[in-house]
Amino acid sequence: MLDRTIAPGFKPIKKVTIPQVDSSSLSNGRKVFFLNDSAVEVFKIDLVIPCGSWFAENYNLISLALKILNEGTTHRNAHQLAESIDFIGSFAEFSPGFDQSTISFYGLSRFFDKNLALLSEVISSPSFDEQQFETLKKKEVQRLKLNLEKSSYLSSVALRSSLFGLDHPYGKNNSVDKIEAVRLTEVQAFFASNFSDFDIMLSGKLPNDFIEILELNFGKNPIKRVALPEHQVTNTVGRLNEIRKPAFVQSSIKIGKVLFNRTHPDYMKFTVTNELFGGFFGSRLMKNIREEKGFTYGIHSHLYSLNQEGYFNIGTDVNGENEQATIDEIFKEIVKLQQELVGENELETVKNYMAGSFAGSVNSPFAIMEKFKAVYFQGMDMSFYEQYLNSVYKVTSEDIMQMVNTHLQPDSFYTCIAGPEKS
Repeated sequence: MLDRTIAPGFKPIKKVTIPQVDSSSLSNGRKVFFLNDSAVEVFKIDLVIPCGSWFAENYNLISLALKILNEGTTHRNAHQLAESIDFIGSFAEFSPGFDQSTISFYGLSRFFDKNLALLSEVISSPSFDEQQFETLKKKEVQRLKLNLEKSSYLSSVALRSSLFGLDHPYGKNNSVDKIEAVRLTEVQAFFASNFSDFDIMLSGKLPNDFIEILELNFGKNPIKRVALPEHQVTNTVGRLNEIRKPAFVQSSIKIGKVLFNRTHPDYMKFTVTNELFGGFFGSRLMKNIREEKGFTYGIHSHLYSLNQEGYFNIGTDVNGENEQATIDEIFKEIVKLQQELVGENELETVKNYMAGSFAGSVNSPFAIMEKFKAVYFQGMDMSFYEQYLNSVYKVTSEDIMQMVNTHLQPDSFYTCIAGPEKS
């Protein structure tokens, strides 16, 4: 009989095998990256376009140019396009971003050629219908207005603006006026200048002749390459940014600083440090501020690795009366890590959690391709993940103390709060 008083044996994960992502090129020079997995009956194709906010003065040009592609082509109106995608059991996503934007189709492998024909039609012959464009703008305005009433959204935007500056692509604020001012002719011009330059990422079960099908749909048209602009970080002088509204009951707190992305030599040591500090449910911040103090349902820290920069963020939502006490406890935990070595048992728990999470994050071709994209666009390769477990297990308590003392000095942080008015 099973004795449930005895915990099951545990073996740390020492090795995770990650399939190789292969590459090819079409006749027009377009790069193709693919991971073929015959064990599934589905596939995903991404057109990854270098036209995130880094590439445009007005972010809305990117968002509107991308989303209007889903509003019809010169051959099908919006309803017909949606029906055509649904008929073959597919799903489309149009995702603007900071560094690049993505058009994604998820489909059944047996309809691979039909999916690519539709995707080619979407990217090569959008209708740019004036009425659809005005409707799309109204949706974007409404979505922004809803976000501007959310304290978590306001604190996040305020933190990025404080860290990078209002003129930096990672720090710009959006507004209703900016959306309403965009004209369809501007979107068409932006599309013509930026949307022919994209890489193709394929994952899942692919037909034997998938390169020929790609060539037919994406290998003929010339590519107008997009240059990478340069931008300078100009963070704000004030270390505290407060947004007060009577309607807010809770305070959304964001504390952070510009740091680095995964190309930095300290990235892996800091990643383990962050996990222990605030990266998972058993972190020190969760134990203190959720379990012991009862101030919040959740608090997390994260190192955002963008292509050109990286930044560290601590975020939580608390009742207004616990706002300052929460901030004080966050910095107490930082100081504690600066002064006291982490115990071996606690560090081992964090490492094992990270190993298990990593193993679970590479269990499908779609997930592996996402990992590939993350390193590829930062000038790295999959060896980063091949060395991941070894890099995690090598981190010591002394390394963590060094990371906190080097990178998390309390006076280097910016604090942004969106919460109720103070009495």
